Amino acid sequence: MDELSRLVQNARSLLRDGYYNVAEAASRAPSFLESLGTPDQPSDVIAEIKFASPTMPAGLPAERFQQMLKIYADAKPLGLSILAEPNVFRGSLDFVRQAAATGLPVLFKDIVVDPRQVEAAAACGASAVLVIQTLATRHLMAASPQRLIDIAHDLDLDVVVEVHTLKDLDEALRTDGDILGINRRDLSTMEIDAGTASALLSARPKDRPVIAMSGIERREQVDAMLRAGADAVLVGTSVMTDADPGRKLQELLHG
Repeated sequence: MDELSRLVQNARSLLRDGYYNVAEAASRAPSFLESLGTPDQPSDVIAEIKFASPTMPAGLPAERFQQMLKIYADAKPLGLSILAEPNVFRGSLDFVRQAAATGLPVLFKDIVVDPRQVEAAAACGASAVLVIQTLATRHLMAASPQRLIDIAHDLDLDVVVEVHTLKDLDEALRTDGDILGINRRDLSTMEIDAGTASALLSARPKDRPVIAMSGIERREQVDAMLRAGADAVLVGTSVMTDADPGRKLQELLHG
């Protein structure tokens, strides 16, 4: 079983345990789409808070969430990406709820395989939810991406459809997803291919905003992704693991 299959198995276990059953709705964070890819876009960096992952050599204490949230919010990135999954990534639905209260756009980041997770994203106040096209390409989820997108739109959520291969991209372009997320990491092997984003951006006409994801550690890489055609990048581990995350985020934001 590869890493992606294990992540899907974990998501299904959390669903069976009722983890995503959110009773009380939070106020909604602002939309990414209002500014992403427009002349009024306030920043080109989305900052992600995560305390563990299969690629982080050592986990970080989740008790730092409020500290990291303040650092990120004060830096005024384009938005926040918040891990909701508790077992592998040490995320939390409550983290999503707290992030939504900052007034920044919030992406609900998870291995979404079921409509109940989309409903949880909306109830926690997220403005967007991630749908991973590779899960459908590999037949790892029962609901189609378009069904999840339709449910998200009914709940006034933006949808970021994540792709890694040309096949993923072609399938994603047939959906009504609002934003493309090009992940430079292969979720099956967790390996980074630095050329993925530029290759996919040049392979097909761009018809919606694009976010480049994974393995971005320096401002020069941010600029390279923007030149390739991305509208924004998502940064996570390089900031979370830095001795001075505030300084590191400012470096990625402004150079």
